[in-house]
Parts: sequence; structure tokens; C-alpha cells
Amino acid sequence: MNGEAKDYDVVIVGAGWSGLLACKYCLAEGLNTVVLEARDRIGGVWAYTDDPTQTSVMETTRTTSSRCITEISDFPMPADYPDFPWHWQINSYLAGYCARYGLSAHIALNRPVVGIRKTAGKWRIATFDGTEWTAPNIIVASGVHRDPIDVSDDPRFRNYSGKLVHSGSVKRVSREFTDETVVVWGGGESASDIASEASGIVNHIYFCIPNGQWFLPRVVDRWPPFPSARRKVVDHTSSRLRLLLSPTHQYAPLIYQYLEYAFGFNGHGQEAWRTAAPYQRSFVNKSSEVLAQLKKGKITPKRDVLRCDGKMVHFSDGTVARVDLIVTCSGYRASFPFFEDAIGADANQRDWFKQVFYDADPSLAFVGFVRPVIGSIPGIAELQSRYVAAVFSGKRRLPDPDARAKTIAADARFWNHHFRFTSGRLAGLVDHFIYCNQLAKLIGCYPNFGRLMLSNPKRWWKAVTAPWNGCQFWLNDRRHRNRIFETYRRYDDNRISQIYIFLVLAPLLPLVGLYTRARVLLFSARLGHRVVAPSRNNRP
Repeated sequence: MNGEAKDYDVVIVGAGWSGLLACKYCLAEGLNTVVLEARDRIGGVWAYTDDPTQTSVMETTRTTSSRCITEISDFPMPADYPDFPWHWQINSYLAGYCARYGLSAHIALNRPVVGIRKTAGKWRIATFDGTEWTAPNIIVASGVHRDPIDVSDDPRFRNYSGKLVHSGSVKRVSREFTDETVVVWGGGESASDIASEASGIVNHIYFCIPNGQWFLPRVVDRWPPFPSARRKVVDHTSSRLRLLLSPTHQYAPLIYQYLEYAFGFNGHGQEAWRTAAPYQRSFVNKSSEVLAQLKKGKITPKRDVLRCDGKMVHFSDGTVARVDLIVTCSGYRASFPFFEDAIGADANQRDWFKQVFYDADPSLAFVGFVRPVIGSIPGIAELQSRYVAAVFSGKRRLPDPDARAKTIAADARFWNHHFRFTSGRLAGLVDHFIYCNQLAKLIGCYPNFGRLMLSNPKRWWKAVTAPWNGCQFWLNDRRHRNRIFETYRRYDDNRISQIYIFLVLAPLLPLVGLYTRARVLLFSARLGHRVVAPSRNNRP
């Protein structure tokens, strides 16, 4: 190899949100660490670029999870940020995080990784400039938005003669969309954002969601039946009290019923988008603003594209439309082309220990590839980073290979059953709250609420009624208590009304839960599925 050889304890691939978290926690454990980033700046997908060949957020992107559930546990977002920050605010926030923890000195920019192999017990990472970086441990944090799934050769679109683009290349809805008829194909948040934004300038949009979809509003005007002058952030209904009374692993009864009562089945009431998956058992689209455009008649909901003949698009409901542009929001696949051996070819997170450690060689870890139904990837990536850093530093030990294999198999069975109603395309799909609790127990940072209740009942009550925030995983360390409760205070706006609702309705919740499970059981029976309750060990 040409270039200078550099030796470290840990090499991290990617300086996006997950890579920065991994770097911070590895440095905190005393590990000599370097982050290799292909681009000329940090931020990963959040670093906006108008280059269609590079994956990034759109020019108008903001977070779909609130800053409460997204922010880093020991670095709160600025108080003047909106509930759902814009991408440029996220970039500023991550730059501030680097400055706060001195990460910039450990990040090598403009260093795309072109080859990774392991010899003589060390990982050897080659970058484009000819430098070789070596370390006994490696963390891949290259992101889930790396390799767009190309469906241009799918039978649906094979004979289409108009313009066909992947959503990853759409940076802004510009004048090129004006007065055209557009099909947006796919049910994710990028699809909703593109359809919603384009609806104001195009001739018409047909929005296809082939597998159906749940929608969840980011905010609502009130918690029925109680009036309020303050809007409600929906993912703030995520306290430990709420998860006890209306648990996500039991389909979140009451919230399930509220969404269908307020917005129609699956949170939207559109027959073309009906899904067999119960609430919390498939990915939930939080960009529900698109539903307002449906009501205005600017968007027509469709199930799927059957075939194309030139520019004539035949839909699965038997209708036909002349379409100028099709935007395929087909997602991305986890891709690791830089591994020189077959070690990186298997991109199924279910085959990794806790979907983090490569089982055949746990000196290789993956951070930021797990996708929550609701919640945030950064919130999960932070706990993954804490766990990996603790293992690589020797503070925590992984189970022996046989025990790891049993855990991997048990986890795969649980998650595959949990999301049995979905297409299975998102291999790393998890319930944010269940998975975070599992990691916290492995790290040794699961909050000891019993001890807190005995020592300070008032603080215990605030902790179990506060919205979900990563700071809770420092509660066992008294040195962090003051900042934790200051964070809770920042998100105290609607805590009392939520407490009141859930406690008043607590006597009814078992009946609501029974009703919800009965619906799911009957529906599953019609589909030939057998519903099995999750293991007690997997519950929040």
C-alpha cells in the first residue's frame, strides 16, 4: 500500500450521526479512535447536497421524530429549536456535539474507504488516497441510506417510456415538476414528503402504497376529550407510565383506537392503503401532512402499478392514467462494498448479535442500521455505541459463541413474528422501546426505578411520567441527576394532561386491550396466522 500506515484501537467508517456517537463513546472508554468519512463534511445523510449522485435529505427535510426522542442523551438540542428540526439545524447540532466532545481531531474527511480486510488479527482499512489504517476493532456506521434499490427493471415499470427516478435523487421539488402528472410509488416518509410538496405545482399526483401503510400525525390539537390551547406532540406520549398502561408490544391499545376513531382505519381511512398489520407491527409513516392534500383532491391514493405501456400507467384497481414522471421511493439496502472478503456480503441484521456484532467475528460491529417503527435511529444508535465501546474496551463481555447463537436465533424468531404482517423488506425493523431496554440491560444502564422511588418519590414520578428521552439511561448515576431532570422539565408541557387521561382511563384499559387483541386474533385467524404473546423478557 502507498501512503502512511496509521494504527488505532478502533476505526469507524462514516461520520454521520451514528459514527459521531460511536466515536464519542469509544473515546470516553479510552480507545484510540479515528473516523473515516468519504465526504468533505460530517453529518452523513443530514448533510444536504444538491448533487443527485450523493444521497442526502431533501432541501426541505425536517425530522419526523421529535427532538425529545431524537436528541443525544447528554447533549440536548437548543431550546429554540422547533419540535421537529430542519436538516440545517441538525447539521449545526452535530457540529456543536463535535465541538463539545472534541471529536473533530479524530475525524479524517475526504477519506472514502475502498477496501477492508483482516489479517494477523488486525483490520486493515484502505482509503482512496492510498493510506492504510489498522485496528483490532472496526465499527461500520456508513448508514442505511447508502445504496438505493433500483426497481427500473421491475415488470411494473419495464415498459415505461417517461422519466423514472429514485427518490434519493430528488433534492427539491422544482419547476421540472410543474404541470406534470406524477406517480409517487412507495409508502415511506420520503414518498409522503415528495407527494405533499409536489401537490402544489403538479397537474396531479397518484400516490401508490403497494403494501398498505399506517400513518401517525406528528402533532394533534388536543388529547380528546380534554380541550387545550397547546398543541400536542404525538411521540411525547411515550412515558414509562404510558408504556405500562398502553404498551406497544400489545398494539398500544387506546392509541390504536384513538387513531382509527380520529383519522380512519390505519390512521388514514383510505381503502387503497389499507394494511393487514396492526398498529405498532409495521413501519409507521409520520409524514401525515400528505393526507390534507388528499382531502383537497390534489392527490389520488392508489394501491399499486400493474404495468406500463409507454406513458400509460395501469393501476391495480383497473384505472389508467397518462403519467409524465414516476418517482420510486423503493428505499435502500444495507451495502458494504468495501469488504474484500465475503464477511460484509450478508447484510441481514437479524444474523448479528443484538443486530450489532458480526457473530463470526465480533471485533466487527455495525451501528445505526436498526430501524424503529416509531422513535429514532439516533436514539437507538447511541445505546448501540455505548454497548460497542464498552465491549471493545473490555468493560463488558459478550456471551460465548454458543450463547450468542442462541440469542441471535431467539431474537430473530421474536422480531420476525412481531413483524409477521409486513413484507420483511426492512430487515432491521424493531420496536424502539423494547430494543432500547434490551440494550440498556446489556450495558448495565437500565434505570433502577425502584431505587429511585425509595430515595426520591417526587423525582421517580417525574421520571416515569416524562416523555421518552435518552437521558433516562443515566439515571443510575447520581452525578447526572440534575441535568436529567432539567431535560425532563423542558418537555413538561403536556405531561399532566397525559397523566390525567391515562390514570382516569386506567380501569378501562384492560378492556380496551382485550378488545384490541381479540380483533388482531380474529384477523390473524382469517389470514392463517397464529398470534403468540411476546416473551416476558422482551417487554419494556
